[in-house]
Amino acid sequence: MKLLDETWLKELNNRNLVLEGQDSSKWDFATVSLSSSVLNKLSQAEQAKFKISEFKRATNEIEHWARVEEICDFFGVEDPDLVGGDVYVRSFKNLTVEEEKKWLDLREINDEIPEGFGVKVDWG
Repeated sequence: MKLLDETWLKELNNRNLVLEGQDSSKWDFATVSLSSSVLNKLSQAEQAKFKISEFKRATNEIEHWARVEEICDFFGVEDPDLVGGDVYVRSFKNLTVEEEKKWLDLREINDEIPEGFGVKVDWG
């Protein structure tokens, strides 16, 4: 497997350190969600910075089916029974558009889903 150039990640990590006296409540955060197959593209050190996430529970049937569709899209499958692996999340402050693109470039791609899957960036 080809090693990923993580230079951009090192710069991003440096920006995410909380310095003494800083008020992190004023930061703009973006949450990056990765499937386990995408997470495995990162070095062990970077993988360790992500936390495993539980899927949010739906509160009604409409929300349930919307969540099922979202999960299937994220994992690149049509049947929720085929969802394999976990979701890993990490928040970044002041993520740039270029960095968002680098995360999205890590998506898995196949013939059925040429736009890719396994990476999601949520702002705010």
